[in-house]
Amino acid sequence: MADVNFYLDNVNEKTKTANIRLRYKFNGRTLNFSTGQTVALKDWSAKKQRVKSKTLTTKDGKYNLNDLLTNLRKECTTAYNSMIETGIPTPAMIKEKLQAFIDKHHHAEIVEQSRTTFLNLLERFITGEIKHKGRDKAPNTIKTYNTLKGHLIAFQKKNKALYPDGLDFKNIDLDFYYKYTSFLKRKGLGVNAVSKDIQILKVIMREAIDLELTDNARFMNKKFAVNRIETDAVYLADKDILTLYNYDLTNNKRLEQVRDLFVFGCHVGLRFSDYSTVQPENIVQIDGEYYIKLITKKTNDLVIIPCNPIVLQIFKKYENNPNRLPKTISNQKFNDYIKEACKAAGLTETGRLSTNPKAELWECISSHTARRSFATNLYLDGFPTLDLMKITGHKTEKAFLKYIRIGKLDTAKRLNEHIKKNWSAKILKVAS
Repeated sequence: MADVNFYLDNVNEKTKTANIRLRYKFNGRTLNFSTGQTVALKDWSAKKQRVKSKTLTTKDGKYNLNDLLTNLRKECTTAYNSMIETGIPTPAMIKEKLQAFIDKHHHAEIVEQSRTTFLNLLERFITGEIKHKGRDKAPNTIKTYNTLKGHLIAFQKKNKALYPDGLDFKNIDLDFYYKYTSFLKRKGLGVNAVSKDIQILKVIMREAIDLELTDNARFMNKKFAVNRIETDAVYLADKDILTLYNYDLTNNKRLEQVRDLFVFGCHVGLRFSDYSTVQPENIVQIDGEYYIKLITKKTNDLVIIPCNPIVLQIFKKYENNPNRLPKTISNQKFNDYIKEACKAAGLTETGRLSTNPKAELWECISSHTARRSFATNLYLDGFPTLDLMKITGHKTEKAFLKYIRIGKLDTAKRLNEHIKKNWSAKILKVAS
């Protein structure tokens, strides 16, 4: 009995995917036809000749993949049954019918894309197809794109009457901006989270114009704005870091190891994702001196950082560990434990946060405080800003100066020292 079967062909060993093909045997003849779809090997059921997941879609994301295969099977048998009345059809004749079905499906996809191109283009950013100056985007960046996608889908669902055909480029105007930002604020998102969505929206729209997918430039209206507010954060001065480092935690290995890894971060200026995962090969000797040399995870930049005496002490302390550093734990646990360690060490000064002046210093510490402390302390010591930016990865001096944390109290203290020093000199000069 003639029947339609589906099987995998042209397996890609690198990606572990394969093409889905249709085979139809009838009257001693065989038709082989490519469906134009691929599937991960782990997602295919050879027994059922379908994908395992009932929610897996076609490449364009518009149709259920199993539904497409079922429809192709029906199209194949329908074509055969209609042709057999006038004689046994050739495989080429049925193939022509299947191709027409696929072309019709593709045409429907194009029509659909003309109505919802924005989300399709956003998906190309998420998959990594569209890069930034030829470079892959960082995982955290992709995460923000996925966040935007989720927000937009929820917004569309809430506003079906306004966007019955889905969100399209032509819909991105000032009215959309007002409605969308209000929607996000009602969901409880803060100003900076809302602004991040708008920033990415503008990136997608600029790409759409470059690709000539739209000529809508209404998103460039000055009222279609990214309104960020500067976040409040602290840094630890060198004396604070030494206080923490010298505090005896030998009776609490959990806090001691987190403290040592944090102090290490304060002296190398890396992000937590980098300083918590330093490998033995990243510790190198150059002209007899030790350096940390690695490619950063977020920006893919090469950094080379000298190891100061405290870093060398930490290496010595953990010399029996493969990377000569304390064992890494999750960022969440690290943030909890470092607060506990800082509190135990007496870092209880208040007034560091302008948004919460009653907060004690230990409450404001996180894994990222280490990197911020590194940058701020070196800046205050007079280390050249442009050289420091090569380590921190900031592209502009403006961005770097926003990153470091020099509060009004710090400025007042520095001004006080400057006044005392200069007035002492002036008084001595007059007295003489």
